[in-house]
Amino acid sequence: MEKTFLVEVLKKLSSKQMKELSEFVQSPFFNKNESVTHLFEYLRKQHPEFKTENIQKELVHEKIFSSAEFNDSFMRTVIFKLTSVVEQYLAYTDFKSGDNTESIHLINSLLDMNIDNEAKRQISSVEKKLNAGKISNSAHYKYHYELEKLKHIIYSRTYRPVTVKDKPDETLLEESNHLTAFFLISILQRYRYLLNKSFTVNSKYNADLLPVIISYLEGEGKRYLEIPALSLLYKQMLLLNDYSREDIIAELTEKLTDKNTLIDDQDRRDGLTVVSNVCIEKGYEGKDEYYRHMLNIDKYLISENLHTRIKGGYFEKEVFSNIVTIALRINETDYVKDFIEKYYKMLEPDVQLSTYYYSYSKLYFKMRDFNKALEYIVKVSYSDMHSKYTVRVTEIMIHYELNNTETVLTLLENFKKYIQNDKLLSAGHKKIMSNFIKYTQILCKAKYSANPKLKELKQNITSTDQISNRIWLLNKADEIMKLRKSSK
Repeated sequence: MEKTFLVEVLKKLSSKQMKELSEFVQSPFFNKNESVTHLFEYLRKQHPEFKTENIQKELVHEKIFSSAEFNDSFMRTVIFKLTSVVEQYLAYTDFKSGDNTESIHLINSLLDMNIDNEAKRQISSVEKKLNAGKISNSAHYKYHYELEKLKHIIYSRTYRPVTVKDKPDETLLEESNHLTAFFLISILQRYRYLLNKSFTVNSKYNADLLPVIISYLEGEGKRYLEIPALSLLYKQMLLLNDYSREDIIAELTEKLTDKNTLIDDQDRRDGLTVVSNVCIEKGYEGKDEYYRHMLNIDKYLISENLHTRIKGGYFEKEVFSNIVTIALRINETDYVKDFIEKYYKMLEPDVQLSTYYYSYSKLYFKMRDFNKALEYIVKVSYSDMHSKYTVRVTEIMIHYELNNTETVLTLLENFKKYIQNDKLLSAGHKKIMSNFIKYTQILCKAKYSANPKLKELKQNITSTDQISNRIWLLNKADEIMKLRKSSK
Protein backbone atom coordinates (compact mmCIF):
# COMPACT_ATOMS: atom_id res chain seq x y z
CA MET A 1 0.00 0.00 0.00
CA GLU A 2 2.96 2.31 0.49
CA LYS A 3 2.87 3.54 -3.13
CA THR A 4 -0.88 4.11 -3.32
CA PHE A 5 -2.44 7.52 -3.82
CA LEU A 6 -4.32 6.95 -0.55
CA VAL A 7 -1.15 6.73 1.55
CA GLU A 8 0.43 9.61 -0.36
CA VAL A 9 -2.49 11.87 0.59
CA LEU A 10 -2.68 10.72 4.20
CA LYS A 11 1.03 11.46 4.66
CA LYS A 12 0.39 15.09 3.77
CA LEU A 13 -2.39 15.60 6.32
CA SER A 14 -1.78 17.10 9.75
CA SER A 15 -2.88 15.41 12.98
CA LYS A 16 -5.80 17.83 13.18
CA GLN A 17 -6.87 16.95 9.63
CA MET A 18 -6.61 13.22 10.40
CA LYS A 19 -8.94 13.73 13.35
CA GLU A 20 -11.41 15.61 11.16
CA LEU A 21 -11.13 12.91 8.50
CA SER A 22 -11.88 10.25 11.11
CA GLU A 23 -15.17 12.01 11.94
CA PHE A 24 -15.87 12.35 8.22
CA VAL A 25 -15.26 8.63 7.53
CA GLN A 26 -17.44 7.63 10.49
CA SER A 27 -20.33 9.81 9.33
CA PRO A 28 -23.05 7.61 7.74
CA PHE A 29 -23.85 10.49 5.39
CA PHE A 30 -20.48 10.02 3.67
CA ASN A 31 -19.64 6.39 4.42
CA LYS A 32 -21.75 3.41 5.45
CA ASN A 33 -19.11 0.73 4.88
CA GLU A 34 -17.63 -0.57 8.16
CA SER A 35 -14.64 -2.13 6.40
CA VAL A 36 -13.68 1.31 5.10
CA THR A 37 -13.92 2.72 8.62
CA HIS A 38 -11.74 -0.09 10.03
CA LEU A 39 -9.12 0.43 7.33
CA PHE A 40 -8.94 4.16 8.00
CA GLU A 41 -8.63 3.75 11.76
CA TYR A 42 -5.76 1.31 11.26
CA LEU A 43 -3.99 3.69 8.86
CA ARG A 44 -4.62 6.59 11.21
CA LYS A 45 -2.44 4.85 13.81
CA GLN A 46 0.40 4.72 11.26
CA HIS A 47 0.33 8.47 10.67
CA PRO A 48 2.58 10.27 9.86
CA GLU A 49 5.44 7.78 9.25
CA PHE A 50 3.45 5.04 7.44
CA LYS A 51 6.35 2.62 7.76
CA THR A 52 6.44 0.21 4.82
CA GLU A 53 6.43 -2.90 6.99
CA ASN A 54 3.22 -1.79 8.73
CA ILE A 55 1.12 -1.06 5.65
CA GLN A 56 1.60 -4.16 3.49
CA LYS A 57 -1.81 -5.25 2.21
CA GLU A 58 -1.53 -8.75 3.65
CA LEU A 59 -0.55 -7.47 7.10
CA VAL A 60 -3.25 -4.79 7.11
CA HIS A 61 -5.85 -7.39 6.12
CA GLU A 62 -4.71 -9.67 8.93
CA LYS A 63 -4.83 -6.87 11.52
CA ILE A 64 -8.30 -5.71 10.50
CA PHE A 65 -9.99 -8.90 9.33
CA SER A 66 -8.07 -11.55 11.29
CA SER A 67 -10.73 -14.22 10.96
CA ALA A 68 -10.98 -14.02 7.16
CA GLU A 69 -8.61 -15.39 4.53
CA PHE A 70 -6.67 -12.75 2.60
CA ASN A 71 -8.51 -11.59 -0.52
CA ASP A 72 -6.57 -9.19 -2.72
CA SER A 73 -9.62 -8.15 -4.74
CA PHE A 74 -11.53 -7.32 -1.56
CA MET A 75 -8.64 -5.24 -0.19
CA ARG A 76 -8.35 -3.33 -3.45
CA THR A 77 -12.07 -2.52 -3.27
CA VAL A 78 -11.84 -1.28 0.34
CA ILE A 79 -8.78 0.83 -0.48
CA PHE A 80 -10.61 2.29 -3.49
CA LYS A 81 -13.67 3.16 -1.40
CA LEU A 82 -11.61 4.76 1.35
CA THR A 83 -9.73 6.76 -1.28
CA SER A 84 -13.07 8.03 -2.63
CA VAL A 85 -14.13 9.12 0.88
CA VAL A 86 -10.80 10.90 1.40
CA GLU A 87 -11.26 12.72 -1.91
CA GLN A 88 -14.73 13.82 -0.80
CA TYR A 89 -13.20 15.10 2.45
CA LEU A 90 -10.62 17.14 0.55
CA ALA A 91 -13.30 18.61 -1.71
CA TYR A 92 -15.55 19.35 1.27
CA THR A 93 -12.81 21.09 3.29
CA ASP A 94 -11.83 23.17 0.27
CA PHE A 95 -15.48 24.14 -0.21
CA LYS A 96 -15.76 25.13 3.46
CA SER A 97 -12.49 27.08 3.37
CA GLY A 98 -14.09 29.86 1.32
CA ASP A 99 -15.63 32.20 3.89
CA ASN A 100 -18.64 33.03 1.73
CA THR A 101 -18.81 30.09 -0.68
CA GLU A 102 -21.41 28.26 1.40
CA SER A 103 -23.56 31.38 1.68
CA ILE A 104 -23.49 31.92 -2.09
CA HIS A 105 -24.68 28.36 -2.68
CA LEU A 106 -27.37 28.77 0.00
CA ILE A 107 -28.68 31.94 -1.67
CA ASN A 108 -28.74 30.16 -5.03
CA SER A 109 -30.83 27.37 -3.51
CA LEU A 110 -33.23 29.85 -1.89
CA LEU A 111 -33.73 31.61 -5.22
CA ASP A 112 -34.33 28.28 -6.96
CA MET A 113 -37.14 27.73 -4.45
CA ASN A 114 -38.44 31.31 -4.93
CA ILE A 115 -37.79 32.19 -1.27
CA ASP A 116 -36.66 35.68 -2.23
CA ASN A 117 -37.08 37.45 1.10
CA GLU A 118 -34.71 35.09 2.90
CA ALA A 119 -32.33 35.29 -0.07
CA LYS A 120 -32.32 39.10 0.30
CA ARG A 121 -31.53 38.77 3.99
CA GLN A 122 -28.67 36.39 3.27
CA ILE A 123 -27.30 38.70 0.55
CA SER A 124 -27.37 41.64 2.95
CA SER A 125 -25.58 39.58 5.61
CA VAL A 126 -22.77 38.52 3.25
CA GLU A 127 -22.39 42.06 1.93
CA LYS A 128 -21.94 43.41 5.45
CA LYS A 129 -19.28 40.80 6.13
CA LEU A 130 -17.45 41.60 2.88
CA ASN A 131 -17.58 45.35 3.47
CA ALA A 132 -16.29 44.89 7.02
CA GLY A 133 -13.22 43.06 5.73
CA LYS A 134 -10.03 45.08 5.43
CA ILE A 135 -8.46 43.14 2.55
CA SER A 136 -9.82 43.56 -0.97
CA ASN A 137 -8.32 40.62 -2.86
CA SER A 138 -9.59 38.78 -5.93
CA ALA A 139 -11.95 36.66 -3.80
CA HIS A 140 -13.48 39.85 -2.34
CA TYR A 141 -14.45 41.11 -5.79
CA LYS A 142 -15.50 37.66 -6.97
CA TYR A 143 -17.98 37.35 -4.08
CA HIS A 144 -19.27 40.87 -4.69
CA TYR A 145 -19.76 39.97 -8.35
CA GLU A 146 -21.63 36.78 -7.39
CA LEU A 147 -23.88 38.73 -5.02
CA GLU A 148 -24.67 41.32 -7.69
CA LYS A 149 -25.69 38.53 -10.06
CA LEU A 150 -28.01 37.12 -7.39
CA LYS A 151 -29.47 40.55 -6.65
CA HIS A 152 -30.20 40.95 -10.36
CA ILE A 153 -32.19 37.72 -10.34
CA ILE A 154 -34.42 39.18 -7.66
CA TYR A 155 -34.47 42.53 -9.45
CA SER A 156 -35.58 40.96 -12.74
CA ARG A 157 -38.42 39.14 -10.98
CA THR A 158 -39.78 42.25 -9.29
CA TYR A 159 -38.93 45.03 -11.77
CA ARG A 160 -42.09 46.76 -13.01
CA PRO A 161 -41.38 50.07 -14.82
CA VAL A 162 -44.28 52.47 -14.42
CA THR A 163 -42.71 55.93 -14.81
CA VAL A 164 -39.38 57.34 -16.02
CA LYS A 165 -38.22 57.27 -12.39
CA ASP A 166 -38.27 53.48 -12.54
CA LYS A 167 -35.54 53.21 -15.18
CA PRO A 168 -32.47 51.13 -14.18
CA ASP A 169 -29.83 53.13 -12.28
CA GLU A 170 -26.04 53.00 -11.97
CA THR A 171 -26.16 50.12 -9.46
CA LEU A 172 -26.53 47.76 -12.41
CA LEU A 173 -22.92 48.59 -13.28
CA GLU A 174 -21.66 47.20 -9.96
CA GLU A 175 -21.70 43.65 -11.30
CA SER A 176 -19.36 44.50 -14.18
CA ASN A 177 -17.15 46.72 -11.96
CA HIS A 178 -16.60 43.91 -9.47
CA LEU A 179 -16.04 41.46 -12.32
CA THR A 180 -13.43 43.79 -13.85
CA ALA A 181 -11.58 44.15 -10.53
CA PHE A 182 -11.68 40.37 -10.02
CA PHE A 183 -10.38 39.78 -13.54
CA LEU A 184 -7.56 42.34 -13.29
CA ILE A 185 -6.26 40.97 -9.99
CA SER A 186 -6.57 37.34 -11.11
CA ILE A 187 -4.92 37.77 -14.51
CA LEU A 188 -2.02 39.80 -13.10
CA GLN A 189 -1.48 37.17 -10.40
CA ARG A 190 -1.32 34.58 -13.17
CA TYR A 191 1.10 36.65 -15.25
CA ARG A 192 3.23 37.15 -12.13
CA TYR A 193 3.45 33.39 -11.69
CA LEU A 194 4.36 32.78 -15.34
CA LEU A 195 6.94 35.58 -15.56
CA ASN A 196 8.43 34.58 -12.22
CA LYS A 197 8.70 30.97 -13.41
CA SER A 198 10.94 32.03 -16.27
CA PHE A 199 13.66 32.85 -13.72
CA THR A 200 14.30 29.15 -13.17
CA VAL A 201 12.76 27.17 -16.04
CA ASN A 202 13.43 27.49 -19.75
CA SER A 203 10.06 28.87 -20.67
CA LYS A 204 8.62 31.89 -22.43
CA TYR A 205 4.98 32.78 -22.06
CA ASN A 206 2.98 35.02 -24.33
CA ALA A 207 1.39 37.40 -21.84
CA ASP A 208 -0.55 38.89 -24.73
CA LEU A 209 -2.96 40.95 -22.65
CA LEU A 210 -0.33 42.40 -20.30
CA PRO A 211 0.57 45.49 -22.41
CA VAL A 212 -3.14 46.19 -22.89
CA ILE A 213 -3.83 45.87 -19.16
CA ILE A 214 -0.87 48.08 -18.22
CA SER A 215 -2.06 50.71 -20.71
CA TYR A 216 -5.63 50.49 -19.36
CA LEU A 217 -4.49 50.87 -15.74
CA GLU A 218 -2.40 53.89 -16.68
CA GLY A 219 -5.33 55.44 -18.55
CA GLU A 220 -9.08 54.87 -18.30
CA GLY A 221 -8.77 52.22 -15.60
CA LYS A 222 -6.53 54.26 -13.29
CA ARG A 223 -9.20 54.20 -10.57
CA TYR A 224 -8.59 50.47 -10.12
CA LEU A 225 -5.05 51.25 -8.91
CA GLU A 226 -6.71 52.52 -5.72
CA ILE A 227 -7.10 48.83 -4.82
CA PRO A 228 -3.88 48.00 -2.86
CA ALA A 229 -3.56 44.43 -4.19
CA LEU A 230 -3.97 45.62 -7.79
CA SER A 231 -1.61 48.57 -7.39
CA LEU A 232 1.13 46.27 -6.05
CA LEU A 233 0.59 43.74 -8.82
CA TYR A 234 0.89 46.53 -11.38
CA LYS A 235 4.25 47.57 -9.87
CA GLN A 236 5.44 43.95 -9.90
CA MET A 237 4.63 43.70 -13.61
CA LEU A 238 6.69 46.84 -14.26
CA LEU A 239 9.62 45.33 -12.36
CA LEU A 240 9.39 41.96 -14.09
CA ASN A 241 9.48 43.76 -17.42
CA ASP A 242 12.45 45.94 -16.41
CA TYR A 243 14.86 44.60 -13.76
CA SER A 244 16.74 47.91 -13.74
CA ARG A 245 13.89 49.61 -11.86
CA GLU A 246 15.68 49.71 -8.50
CA ASP A 247 13.21 52.34 -7.31
CA ILE A 248 10.42 49.80 -7.65
CA ILE A 249 12.46 47.17 -5.74
CA ALA A 250 12.71 49.57 -2.80
CA GLU A 251 9.05 50.64 -3.00
CA LEU A 252 7.70 47.09 -3.22
CA THR A 253 9.88 45.87 -0.37
CA GLU A 254 8.70 48.70 1.86
CA LYS A 255 5.02 48.17 1.10
CA LEU A 256 5.03 44.36 1.10
CA THR A 257 6.74 44.23 4.52
CA ASP A 258 4.38 46.83 6.00
CA LYS A 259 1.56 45.28 8.04
CA ASN A 260 -0.59 48.28 7.19
CA THR A 261 -0.60 47.26 3.53
CA LEU A 262 -3.96 45.51 3.24
CA ILE A 263 -3.30 42.40 1.17
CA ASP A 264 -3.58 38.71 2.00
CA ASP A 265 -0.60 36.65 3.14
CA GLN A 266 -0.26 34.71 -0.10
CA ASP A 267 -0.10 37.87 -2.17
CA ARG A 268 2.44 39.36 0.23
CA ARG A 269 4.63 36.27 0.01
CA ASP A 270 4.39 35.97 -3.78
CA GLY A 271 5.15 39.66 -4.21
CA LEU A 272 8.28 39.40 -2.07
CA THR A 273 9.31 36.33 -4.09
CA VAL A 274 9.26 38.51 -7.21
CA VAL A 275 11.47 41.08 -5.48
CA SER A 276 13.88 38.36 -4.27
CA ASN A 277 14.18 36.84 -7.74
CA VAL A 278 15.00 40.20 -9.27
CA CYS A 279 17.53 40.77 -6.46
CA ILE A 280 19.21 37.48 -7.43
CA GLU A 281 19.62 38.82 -10.97
CA LYS A 282 21.06 42.05 -9.56
CA GLY A 283 23.47 39.98 -7.47
CA TYR A 284 24.61 38.06 -10.56
CA GLU A 285 25.33 41.44 -12.13
CA GLY A 286 27.80 42.07 -9.31
CA LYS A 287 25.61 44.27 -7.08
CA ASP A 288 26.29 42.45 -3.79
CA GLU A 289 24.14 44.79 -1.68
CA TYR A 290 21.09 43.00 -3.03
CA TYR A 291 22.09 39.78 -1.26
CA ARG A 292 21.63 41.56 2.07
CA HIS A 293 18.32 42.84 0.77
CA MET A 294 17.22 39.28 -0.05
CA LEU A 295 18.23 37.92 3.36
CA ASN A 296 16.27 40.67 5.09
CA ILE A 297 13.23 39.66 3.05
CA ASP A 298 13.70 36.01 4.03
CA LYS A 299 14.08 36.90 7.69
CA TYR A 300 10.87 38.91 7.47
CA LEU A 301 8.97 36.01 5.88
CA ILE A 302 10.19 33.61 8.58
CA SER A 303 9.31 36.04 11.38
CA GLU A 304 5.79 36.41 9.98
CA ASN A 305 5.42 32.66 9.33
CA LEU A 306 5.07 33.34 5.61
CA HIS A 307 7.99 31.18 4.46
CA THR A 308 5.67 28.28 3.56
CA ARG A 309 2.90 28.34 0.98
CA ILE A 310 0.56 26.55 3.37
CA LYS A 311 0.28 27.64 7.00
CA GLY A 312 2.00 25.00 9.08
CA GLY A 313 3.25 23.28 5.92
CA TYR A 314 6.75 22.08 5.10
CA PHE A 315 9.63 24.52 4.68
CA GLU A 316 10.35 24.58 0.94
CA LYS A 317 13.77 23.12 0.12
CA GLU A 318 14.60 25.77 -2.47
CA VAL A 319 13.80 28.59 -0.05
CA PHE A 320 15.81 26.88 2.71
CA SER A 321 18.88 26.41 0.49
CA ASN A 322 18.66 29.97 -0.87
CA ILE A 323 18.65 31.39 2.66
CA VAL A 324 21.78 29.38 3.51
CA THR A 325 23.53 30.47 0.30
CA ILE A 326 22.65 34.15 0.66
CA ALA A 327 23.53 34.34 4.38
CA LEU A 328 26.92 32.74 3.71
CA ARG A 329 27.46 35.14 0.83
CA ILE A 330 27.34 38.01 3.34
CA ASN A 331 29.35 36.09 5.98
CA GLU A 332 26.55 35.36 8.46
CA THR A 333 27.94 31.94 9.42
CA ASP A 334 26.54 31.91 12.96
CA TYR A 335 23.08 32.69 11.63
CA VAL A 336 23.38 29.86 9.09
CA LYS A 337 24.28 27.25 11.70
CA ASP A 338 21.40 28.32 13.96
CA PHE A 339 19.05 28.41 10.98
CA ILE A 340 19.95 24.89 9.80
CA GLU A 341 19.48 23.33 13.22
CA LYS A 342 16.27 25.22 13.93
CA TYR A 343 14.45 24.61 10.66
CA TYR A 344 15.78 21.53 8.81
CA LYS A 345 13.26 19.21 10.48
CA MET A 346 10.49 21.37 9.03
CA LEU A 347 11.51 20.23 5.52
CA GLU A 348 9.71 17.40 3.76
CA PRO A 349 10.99 14.06 5.14
CA ASP A 350 12.28 12.99 1.71
CA VAL A 351 14.70 15.93 1.45
CA GLN A 352 15.53 16.60 5.10
CA LEU A 353 18.86 14.81 5.25
CA SER A 354 20.12 15.85 1.82
CA THR A 355 19.31 19.49 2.54
CA TYR A 356 20.96 19.21 5.94
CA TYR A 357 24.13 17.73 4.40
CA TYR A 358 24.18 20.24 1.55
CA SER A 359 23.74 23.17 3.92
CA TYR A 360 26.58 22.03 6.15
CA SER A 361 28.76 21.43 3.12
CA LYS A 362 28.22 25.06 2.13
CA LEU A 363 28.89 26.21 5.70
CA TYR A 364 32.17 24.29 6.02
CA PHE A 365 33.21 25.49 2.59
CA LYS A 366 32.72 29.06 3.77
CA MET A 367 34.76 28.26 6.90
CA ARG A 368 37.48 26.80 4.61
CA ASP A 369 37.25 23.33 6.12
CA PHE A 370 37.19 21.72 2.67
CA ASN A 371 37.65 18.11 3.78
CA LYS A 372 34.60 18.46 6.00
CA ALA A 373 32.70 20.14 3.17
CA LEU A 374 33.52 17.23 0.85
CA GLU A 375 32.46 14.75 3.52
CA TYR A 376 28.99 16.33 3.57
CA ILE A 377 28.53 17.01 -0.16
CA VAL A 378 29.03 13.36 -1.17
CA LYS A 379 26.08 12.41 1.06
CA VAL A 380 23.68 14.67 -0.84
CA SER A 381 21.16 13.03 -3.17
CA TYR A 382 18.62 15.25 -4.92
CA SER A 383 16.31 14.37 -7.78
CA ASP A 384 15.23 17.83 -8.94
CA MET A 385 17.07 19.71 -11.66
CA HIS A 386 18.19 22.89 -9.89
CA SER A 387 19.41 21.14 -6.77
CA LYS A 388 21.56 18.85 -8.89
CA TYR A 389 23.18 21.89 -10.48
CA THR A 390 23.94 23.66 -7.22
CA VAL A 391 25.38 20.46 -5.74
CA ARG A 392 27.63 19.98 -8.80
CA VAL A 393 28.92 23.55 -8.57
CA THR A 394 29.66 23.17 -4.86
CA GLU A 395 31.44 19.85 -5.39
CA ILE A 396 33.59 21.35 -8.15
CA MET A 397 34.59 24.27 -5.94
CA ILE A 398 35.48 21.95 -3.05
CA HIS A 399 37.72 19.79 -5.23
CA TYR A 400 39.37 22.91 -6.64
CA GLU A 401 40.18 24.13 -3.13
CA LEU A 402 41.64 20.69 -2.33
CA ASN A 403 43.86 20.98 -5.44
CA ASN A 404 42.22 17.95 -7.05
CA THR A 405 42.67 19.55 -10.47
CA GLU A 406 42.14 16.42 -12.59
CA THR A 407 38.92 15.68 -10.72
CA VAL A 408 37.76 19.27 -11.25
CA LEU A 409 38.40 19.14 -15.01
CA THR A 410 36.57 15.83 -15.31
CA LEU A 411 33.59 17.16 -13.33
CA LEU A 412 33.52 20.31 -15.46
CA GLU A 413 33.46 18.36 -18.74
CA ASN A 414 30.62 16.16 -17.50
CA PHE A 415 28.78 19.21 -16.21
CA LYS A 416 29.13 20.98 -19.57
CA LYS A 417 27.59 18.04 -21.44
CA TYR A 418 24.80 17.81 -18.88
CA ILE A 419 23.89 21.47 -19.36
CA GLN A 420 24.03 21.27 -23.15
CA ASN A 421 21.58 18.36 -23.15
CA ASP A 422 19.17 19.86 -20.61
CA LYS A 423 16.18 21.34 -22.44
CA LEU A 424 14.38 22.40 -19.26
CA LEU A 425 17.00 24.75 -17.81
CA SER A 426 16.23 28.40 -18.56
CA ALA A 427 18.50 30.31 -20.94
CA GLY A 428 19.57 32.62 -18.12
CA HIS A 429 20.58 29.80 -15.78
CA LYS A 430 22.26 27.94 -18.63
CA LYS A 431 24.37 31.04 -19.28
CA ILE A 432 25.17 31.44 -15.58
CA MET A 433 26.35 27.83 -15.26
CA SER A 434 28.20 27.79 -18.60
CA ASN A 435 30.18 30.88 -17.63
CA PHE A 436 31.11 29.28 -14.32
CA ILE A 437 32.36 26.17 -16.14
CA LYS A 438 34.28 28.24 -18.69
CA TYR A 439 36.19 30.34 -16.17
CA THR A 440 36.83 27.50 -13.73
CA GLN A 441 38.43 25.55 -16.58
CA ILE A 442 40.59 28.56 -17.44
CA LEU A 443 41.64 28.88 -13.77
CA CYS A 444 42.64 25.22 -13.63
CA LYS A 445 44.80 25.60 -16.74
CA ALA A 446 46.21 28.93 -15.53
CA LYS A 447 47.83 27.19 -12.57
CA TYR A 448 50.24 25.43 -14.94
CA SER A 449 50.35 27.88 -17.85
CA ALA A 450 53.53 29.79 -18.65
CA ASN A 451 51.52 32.86 -19.66
CA PRO A 452 48.09 32.67 -17.98
CA LYS A 453 47.00 36.30 -18.72
CA LEU A 454 45.39 36.62 -15.28
CA LYS A 455 44.61 40.34 -15.51
CA GLU A 456 42.64 39.74 -18.69
CA LEU A 457 40.92 36.78 -17.01
CA LYS A 458 39.84 38.92 -14.06
CA GLN A 459 38.53 41.61 -16.39
CA ASN A 460 36.49 39.03 -18.30
CA ILE A 461 35.04 37.54 -15.12
CA THR A 462 34.15 41.01 -13.83
CA SER A 463 32.54 42.15 -17.10
CA THR A 464 30.53 38.94 -17.67
CA ASP A 465 26.92 39.90 -16.94
CA GLN A 466 25.68 36.54 -15.67
CA ILE A 467 27.90 34.12 -13.81
CA SER A 468 27.72 31.87 -10.75
CA ASN A 469 30.15 32.46 -7.85
CA ARG A 470 31.81 35.51 -9.44
CA ILE A 471 33.63 36.56 -6.25
CA TRP A 472 35.04 33.07 -5.70
CA LEU A 473 36.35 32.97 -9.27
CA LEU A 474 37.99 36.39 -8.86
CA ASN A 475 39.55 35.31 -5.55
CA LYS A 476 41.01 32.21 -7.19
CA ALA A 477 42.52 34.34 -9.95
CA ASP A 478 44.06 36.61 -7.29
CA GLU A 479 45.54 33.61 -5.51
CA ILE A 480 47.25 32.41 -8.70
CA MET A 481 48.62 35.93 -9.27
CA LYS A 482 50.08 36.05 -5.74
CA LEU A 483 51.66 32.63 -6.16
CA ARG A 484 53.25 33.74 -9.42
CA LYS A 485 54.68 36.88 -7.80
CA SER A 486 56.02 35.02 -4.76
CA SER A 487 57.74 32.42 -6.92
CA LYS A 488 59.71 35.00 -8.87
